[in-house]
Amino acid sequence: MTSPQASTRRRGGSILDPHSSSFALFSDTLWVGVMVAVASIPVVTSFAAVSAGVETLREARERDGSVTLRAFGGALLNRLRHHWPTHLVLPAIVLAALVLNVVVLPYTGADSLVATVASAAVAALAGAVALRVAGSWRRGLRAREVFAIAWRRMSEDAYGSLLLACGVTAAGAIVVISPLLGVIMAGPLVLAAVAIDAVATSKESATGESEA
Repeated sequence: MTSPQASTRRRGGSILDPHSSSFALFSDTLWVGVMVAVASIPVVTSFAAVSAGVETLREARERDGSVTLRAFGGALLNRLRHHWPTHLVLPAIVLAALVLNVVVLPYTGADSLVATVASAAVAALAGAVALRVAGSWRRGLRAREVFAIAWRRMSEDAYGSLLLACGVTAAGAIVVISPLLGVIMAGPLVLAAVAIDAVATSKESATGESEA
């Protein structure tokens, strides 16, 4: 008979083992990436899709379950119905500004390489901020509370914010090289947002307990 310890090691074992928790996280990440990609087809819904993906993956990990289309759809509809100013209007404005930057910058006389690097840097920063906000988002919190939390975490955890920016840059480069991977590329970014949020939440909880 298999011991409880062996069973536990099997559940948290190799990513190649379809019965392990590592494989479950890998498959959930890919599945979230596909759902986010499909929900982002209208473009303006991209941030709402990422935010919904973060909530879905985080809650699946917390309850030791799997990501489901129903859970993702519920999270997405919640954002589109009740938080459309922050999940549709504001992202659309930011996206328009990024596109305008890409279109206008070459006509300012800037070198093409400089223009490309500057545009990529701005897009990476915007992506890192978006992932911070998506990771900090919780149902029941007002938008300004979420933005305050995200801003505080960005300033207090510069390393985590840098990792998110690097992740966005790497994801963009991979999609440029192999566009087909764009179907799943949102998944790793969602996982990164969940992981960075978990670290920040853990630090805040430890700080609160030590102050108490």
